[in-house]
Amino acid sequence: MSQLQLSSHEAVKDLLEDLIVEAPGLVVLFTESSCHVGEAVAPKLEAMLHQRFPAVRHTVVSQSDSPELFAQLGVFVFPTVITWFGGKESARFTRSFSLDAVAQSIERPYEVLFGDAPMGR
Repeated sequence: MSQLQLSSHEAVKDLLEDLIVEAPGLVVLFTESSCHVGEAVAPKLEAMLHQRFPAVRHTVVSQSDSPELFAQLGVFVFPTVITWFGGKESARFTRSFSLDAVAQSIERPYEVLFGDAPMGR
């Protein structure tokens, strides 16, 4: 999963804001360096997105990269996954969630935006 790592907090915030507006579908994993669950979820989430939703952009943002951004988005628990479709927040998952729940929340908007049924289950 790509990770937004830039030199300033403001650059991370600006880049994420641009992705939200420009990407038709976006999934972001918000975590922190001491979050072992986030470390475990990241590769599984990436694999699921590549396999089932190849047109959706995705990234990981670490709290140390932009604590202000986390506060602005109301991300206070780790890990948190937020999905955006058409520039609007579509779903939010915090702390204890299943990848199946994330996938189910992506299926319908993915079909509408990309005209494809999601790949494999």
